[in-house]
Amino acid sequence: MLSRDTVFGIVFLYQSIFGFLGNATVFLVYMNSFITQPQQKKPTDLILTHLTVANTVTLLTRGVPEIMVAFGMRNIFNDVGCQSVMYINRVSRGLSICTTCLLSVFQAVTISPSTSQLARFKPRASKYILPSFFFFWILNMLIYIRVITSIQAIRNVTIVGWGYALKYCSTLPDGDFITSITFLSAMTIRDLFFVFLMSWSSGYMVNVLYQHRKQVQHIHSTCLTPRSSVETRATQTILVLVSCFACFYWINSIITVYLTNVVDKDLQLESTTAFLSACYPTLCPLVLVSSDPRVRRNCCALGKGRHPSHTIRALTNQVIPKH
Repeated sequence: MLSRDTVFGIVFLYQSIFGFLGNATVFLVYMNSFITQPQQKKPTDLILTHLTVANTVTLLTRGVPEIMVAFGMRNIFNDVGCQSVMYINRVSRGLSICTTCLLSVFQAVTISPSTSQLARFKPRASKYILPSFFFFWILNMLIYIRVITSIQAIRNVTIVGWGYALKYCSTLPDGDFITSITFLSAMTIRDLFFVFLMSWSSGYMVNVLYQHRKQVQHIHSTCLTPRSSVETRATQTILVLVSCFACFYWINSIITVYLTNVVDKDLQLESTTAFLSACYPTLCPLVLVSSDPRVRRNCCALGKGRHPSHTIRALTNQVIPKH
């Protein structure tokens, strides 16, 4: 009979493999679209590409260490290794939150009717994407500097005390109350702000779609413009992504707060939070593949009669042409 650690290891292994391959495929398809089919690219493609990169890094920095520990490896990191992995993981997770929020807000602006206050931002909306990325990187890198000075590698099996603990890293005992509160406040304010924006823009999009549906109920479906149906499908996809993110985010946050504030650490429950934190990065490319005809078309066309490795190689050759 398999041990609990082995079961977790197998689950993390499959989750990481499927999540990595899914995000890598979507990333290559969008890059292929940017380079070889620029006339088909959309402003949201750049946001989705950035999101797949953040999701991939989140999966690798959380899933791979969990797999190694689950299959019996111990002391996989020293203090510097723990600090590096945890810092990169936290920054990429923060980027995922911010980018998902940007995607939701951008789509809300895109589908806003001409009578809305948001309509005035439509002509300039795409110009704010790259500056937003720059702001997200700076914000998250600054917030999580605290992680570098507060994380250590685990050298014993028993972990007791206040703070956050993984199977391979834990927080250092810290008497600097002001610094800890500042860090937690900055992280909480960031999360609440972007989750609020996500929720508001999602509610706004639902209302716009509802109003649009009411207006066209008396019109036959064939009379709807292609642009309208495309925007509706894109909006529905983003709403699914935001809903998935919000669901896993709140469940994971509740468990993390509980684990942080108990003295006797339950590392098996910690593995559950690691699994939940990787669910959104894993499901995100599946939602995109199932909803974006371009992704399905490229995947099917390149995958017909080919081994998966040939498909990836074909995409790579299109994205990086030989000189």
